[in-house]
Amino acid sequence: MDLETYKDATALELGALVADGQVSPVELASCALEIAEAAEPTINAYAAILRERALADAAVRESEARAGHLRGPLHGVPIAIKDNMLYRGEPTWKGSLTTSDAPAKTSAPMVQRLLNAGTVIIGRTTTPEMGWKGTGISPRTGITRNPWDPSRNSGGSSAGAGATVASGAVPIATGTDAGGSVRIPASFCGVVGLKPTLSTIPLWPGTVNESLSHAGPLTRSVADAHSVLRITRGPDPRDPQSYWSPPVPDEPGRRLRIGLVRAPFGIAPDSTTHDVLAPAYETLLVSGTADFTEIDLPDLPDLPRQIFEDLWVTGRGLGFLDLAEQHGDLMDPGLVRLGPLAEQYSLADHYSTLTARRAFNAALSSLLDAVDLLVMPTLPLTAFAADAEVPEGGEAGAPLPWITWTPYTYPFNITGQPAISLPCGFDPHGLPVGLQIVGPWAGDDRVLTYAATAEHLLSPLVPARHT
Repeated sequence: MDLETYKDATALELGALVADGQVSPVELASCALEIAEAAEPTINAYAAILRERALADAAVRESEARAGHLRGPLHGVPIAIKDNMLYRGEPTWKGSLTTSDAPAKTSAPMVQRLLNAGTVIIGRTTTPEMGWKGTGISPRTGITRNPWDPSRNSGGSSAGAGATVASGAVPIATGTDAGGSVRIPASFCGVVGLKPTLSTIPLWPGTVNESLSHAGPLTRSVADAHSVLRITRGPDPRDPQSYWSPPVPDEPGRRLRIGLVRAPFGIAPDSTTHDVLAPAYETLLVSGTADFTEIDLPDLPDLPRQIFEDLWVTGRGLGFLDLAEQHGDLMDPGLVRLGPLAEQYSLADHYSTLTARRAFNAALSSLLDAVDLLVMPTLPLTAFAADAEVPEGGEAGAPLPWITWTPYTYPFNITGQPAISLPCGFDPHGLPVGLQIVGPWAGDDRVLTYAATAEHLLSPLVPARHT
């Protein structure tokens, strides 16, 4: 298989070629490795590329395919995993110089389920330290860059995941999202990024902010993301939250009611991003595929930020306080700074935040009784400088600088609702813009079904993926 054909195919298309005997898993792994290794000096998407292990695993998948033993629709398809997910036999560095090189004794649920489905892991992708922020800058791996323009940010914390899918190396990469960490790089890098309902895909080991943290894929297509969800969803006893969200079936053929939100939480996107979103909205509105109503989100523009900031600062600050006291000189200064900030919170402050969170969640849940889905921007801007934590003129001195430019992503971690980002166009500098579709709790299939429709409708606005 030539590299351009490989880059143009979705994961499901590659799996179908393996099933038909037209291409071998070893060929696919070789393509993935060649592209990843060629791109690596420029974009820095990998904490580790696992060439020998990937080719050995691909050879096993090839033997299985020849024997007629196909594990599923992604048999033999190359993938990458975020370096905060356990992969048996490999270390888990989490973007930190403080972590161990000891190999993991078992794999995380999402990773193991993808392995059981026949995929081939080619490497572990970069993340900022402990996944604590929305950019791709790490003490261990340095700066991960955007394949569309390496002077620009990849987004984070699933930084390498977004960058390597956008580069064409793999059609699927795993991510985690506690405040936008799948959807931010998906928007900046022009790929699909799914945050399912909280713990629909089990997340283990747990995190210091486990009531915010989701596992989800970054992919070449919505259909690929849906396939990953089918393979990896379902409870795991190691993640008790994973028993909370059985799928909610929709009535067949029911016409969807969609709320179009142009300025979520009272915050409008910048003019460049607005100019890309406008024709995307118009395309959806005139398609006749759903009944659209322009709406505003609950009139609480400051509340979601304060809720999230309180939860994140205390969770990350206290969760890594001991580590920062022992190894702060090796760590991201922004993460270290959260410890003293967290110590300023009282127990009464924490319970006040939980009360505010309940009110915010109830307001959004009530809104989704009136409409079936929300459509809005993923981010209010396109990718900024690769070595920056905030865009030029941004709030660099805020307790959490990264949430000052991600006002449309983290609110849906507060609520736990499913949300997906898909590319809807490019700005005049050739940088991708993401469209976000949000659904009710456990409405993942509804989100993905409409996202597939939107992806098809918007395809004339989206040029071929980066090559």
